[in-house]
Amino acid sequence: MMNRREFLCSASMVVAGMSLPVVLRAKQPGPQHRLPTRRVPSTGEELPIVGFGNSQAFRNGDIDVTHALLQVLMDFGGRFIDTGGQSQFTLGEVMQEKQIRNQLFLGTNIDPVDEQAGLQYVEQSQDVQGKKPLDLLQLRRPSDLNKEWRAMRKWKEAGMTRFLGVAISRKQYYEPLIALMKTGTIDFVQVNYSMLEPESAERLLPLAQDQGIAVITNRPFINGQYFSLVKGKALPAWAADFDCESWAQFSLKYILAHPAVTCAITETANPKHAVDNLSAGLGRLPDERTRQRMLRVMQSM
Repeated sequence: MMNRREFLCSASMVVAGMSLPVVLRAKQPGPQHRLPTRRVPSTGEELPIVGFGNSQAFRNGDIDVTHALLQVLMDFGGRFIDTGGQSQFTLGEVMQEKQIRNQLFLGTNIDPVDEQAGLQYVEQSQDVQGKKPLDLLQLRRPSDLNKEWRAMRKWKEAGMTRFLGVAISRKQYYEPLIALMKTGTIDFVQVNYSMLEPESAERLLPLAQDQGIAVITNRPFINGQYFSLVKGKALPAWAADFDCESWAQFSLKYILAHPAVTCAITETANPKHAVDNLSAGLGRLPDERTRQRMLRVMQSM
């Protein structure tokens, strides 16, 4: 039986050695290499703790890379993918070809629009994804949250989506989102959280725990800024104490160790990087004392 390191090595070699457009054919991991899950508080449904953001491969309509990325996700037992706009067409086509539509959980982003245009977008998303109802409809960058949320709730009540959420990545939206979270009408929040952007842990994440709201985190690497900081630096030897084998996993394991987090999403168009990112969900996570030590490492940079 392969151990964790041997599996990651073999999977990375398969990805590195493939010549796209050949679809990834990594070895199927055993149960010990399947991502653990966490509950969605409002229903008890289980979600694997690492997922995919809206990859450039999806946005660019790259079918071959999308095939490879989704195969990696499935090999790890992953489910969550953040999507919206044109990306849905790419994902819809590949999900249909691979016959995995029902195995995935899609968070569909919708920008503020008038109610009629929003309804048309939701209906189009259902057709493109082949999901009726949608899994999760997420309001992105709200402009008039109260008004827009009324329309969102109508769509859920009409059976057009199973869950409702708000997806943000900037502090300017924290206060109106916190107010909405207190109404008991929101199932998910997606928010930026990492060692370099820890502010949501002050009020928003604890409130999500108290209110029974699932949390999806984004921007674990802040669009690559994180890697600029750690480039050329050695990973601390003590990172092995919580099964951390890369700087990418260092960030993600910090995030996943927060008790409010349901799933951390990562955005990449590189299947080899996807293997590394998803592997952050395997093995041990740092305790709170270790998380503070990790923060000090980043502050020293």
